[in-house]
Amino acid sequence: MKSLFDRLRKDTAEETSPSPGAAQDPKKTARGLNIRVLVMPLLLTSLAVLIVVGALIYLQFTLVGQEHREALTLAQAGRMADSLAGRLQGYTDVIAATGRAPTVVAAMEAGDQAALDDQVRRLHALFPSVLRIRFIALGDDRLDESATPPLSYACLELARIAEAGQVPPVEAHLYGTKVQHVDLLRPVVGPQGMAGSLLVTLDVAVLRDWLRPALPATGGYVELRQVAAGKHLMLAAVGDTNLQGTPATHSVPVAGTAWSLVYWAPGSAPAVGTAQQVAFLTVFGVALIVLIVAFVVFTTLTGRVVRGDLVAVAKQAVEMWSGRRQHNFDVRLAESLDVLTALEQRLGTMQPKTVQPNAAMAAAMKDEMGIVVDEPPEGDDMPSSLLFMAQDSMQVEDLGKGASRLSGTKSDKS
Repeated sequence: MKSLFDRLRKDTAEETSPSPGAAQDPKKTARGLNIRVLVMPLLLTSLAVLIVVGALIYLQFTLVGQEHREALTLAQAGRMADSLAGRLQGYTDVIAATGRAPTVVAAMEAGDQAALDDQVRRLHALFPSVLRIRFIALGDDRLDESATPPLSYACLELARIAEAGQVPPVEAHLYGTKVQHVDLLRPVVGPQGMAGSLLVTLDVAVLRDWLRPALPATGGYVELRQVAAGKHLMLAAVGDTNLQGTPATHSVPVAGTAWSLVYWAPGSAPAVGTAQQVAFLTVFGVALIVLIVAFVVFTTLTGRVVRGDLVAVAKQAVEMWSGRRQHNFDVRLAESLDVLTALEQRLGTMQPKTVQPNAAMAAAMKDEMGIVVDEPPEGDDMPSSLLFMAQDSMQVEDLGKGASRLSGTKSDKS
C-alpha cells in the first residue's frame, strides 16, 4: 500500500514538473474562458441594438422635422394665397354691392348712360388704381378695340358666365402685351332679374405689389401663375430668384381666380434643429457610457462571486469526500448549491466495499507459496475497508520467523 502511494506521488510529480528541455515563458500562462469573455457577446449585441434604436429614433426625428417643415411651408403658401384672394375679394364685394344698388339697376334698365358714367366716376374715386370701369348691357357682344385696355372676347366671355348664373373668375387677359390686364366682373341684378354686368380692370403690376408684403419674413420665392391653353403664364413674381432653379415646394390655388401661387421655401434648413441634435447625442452618449460601465461592474462582481463559489465548492467537496458531512454550504450561487447538494447525495448512496473471507484460498496460499494469511472463520465481521478504519484500530502481530499478521476492527469514529 505504501509503495502504491509513493508511485502515485512520483507519477504526479513527473506530470507537473516541467521537462528540462522545454523553456517556460512566464508571460504565457494557460487561461480559459472568463466571465468577461462570456458576457462580451451580450455587450456587443446590446451596443448594436442601442445603435440601431438610436438611428431609428434619429430617423423618426428627421421625418417628424421634415413633416413639420412641409406643414409650415404649406401654411406660409396658403397665407400668401389667402392674402391675395382677400385683396381681390374686397374689390369683387364692392363691385357686387354696386351692381345691386337700385340707382345702378334703374340706370341699366333705362339705358341712362349719364347716370352710369356718374357711377363710374364714383368707383374710380374708390379704386384709384383701376385702369377701366365699364357697364356691359345684357347680351351685348360688341368689342371695343379703341379703349385702353380694349374690350376683348375674353372680357365678354366673363359676362356670358355671369348671365348663366355662375360666378365668373378673376382672370388676366392679353398677357404678354402692352395692354395686359386683370378683369373682375360681377352681374347687375335688380328685382326683375339680371340687367347687365359691371367690369373692373386692374393693372397686372398691382398683383406684384400685393404679393410683396405677403412674402414670409424668412424669405423665399413666389410666382403667381395662370393656366391658359395648357401653358403657365407668370403674372407676378417676388423674392429670391435664385431659388427658381430648384423644385417648387408647394402650389396653392388662389380662391375665386384662375390662378395658382407657387412657393419656393428659402434654403435647406435641417429637419432637426441644432439644439435637438445636441440633446439627442447627449442622451445617446450617456446611455452608451452607462451600458459600458454596467458591463464592467457586472463582470467584475460576477467574477468575484463565481471565483469565491468555486473555491468554496472545491473546499467543501474535499471535506465531504473525507467523510465530514455537512448540510449548510457556504456558497452564494444557486448553481453551486445544486452541485454540492448533488455531491452530498451521491456520496451518501455509495457503499463501502466489503472483503469476504475465503479460508480455502488462504490454506492453498500457505501450502503452495508459504504465505500465511490469517482469515477469520466465515461469518465473523471483517473490516469493510482499510480506508474507513481509524488509525489506532490497526494491529500488527509477529507470528514468527518470516511471517506477520495484519488485523483491524472498524472504528467507531468512522
